[in-house]
Amino acid sequence: MKYVAIRHIVVLAALVLSPAADAATYNYTAHFIDVHKPRLSDAQSDSQLQADAVVCDDLIGEQHAASSAAYRSCMLQHGWKYGSVTRQAVKVTRAPADPYFSSNAKVAPGHFIDHDNGMDCQNTGGAEVCDPPQGTVHYYDPDQGLPCTRTGAMSICSNM
Repeated sequence: MKYVAIRHIVVLAALVLSPAADAATYNYTAHFIDVHKPRLSDAQSDSQLQADAVVCDDLIGEQHAASSAAYRSCMLQHGWKYGSVTRQAVKVTRAPADPYFSSNAKVAPGHFIDHDNGMDCQNTGGAEVCDPPQGTVHYYDPDQGLPCTRTGAMSICSNM
């Protein structure tokens, strides 16, 4: 019995208490068994599996759904019986911290300090509503291309 595999990368949202935490990332490998009559040669099987996977992704309309019943049925119609799926964690490197940003502002639950304007903001229905922070915020303003300091409504940006 010959197993061949399709590799998919899936990003899963993680429940986090810290906004700096990263989402978990995994490589999922779905293993399919060649049930063609006659069986494909080793040289043909991998390329044919990849081509059939693309066809089933398009027909089902769900990429990376190798374990769904509809996907497995489509692959079986193309000569591939679902065997199993394996998962392997992938190390995710975090983006470097913003060297210009620091804050001692008090932030209410559900609020955050915007790194581009130093304001105390909250997302409400797709819009960002911002007020001056209660404290001091050091940030980098990309529009001006300068480091800034905001205390309340007053913001001072300087390259000195």
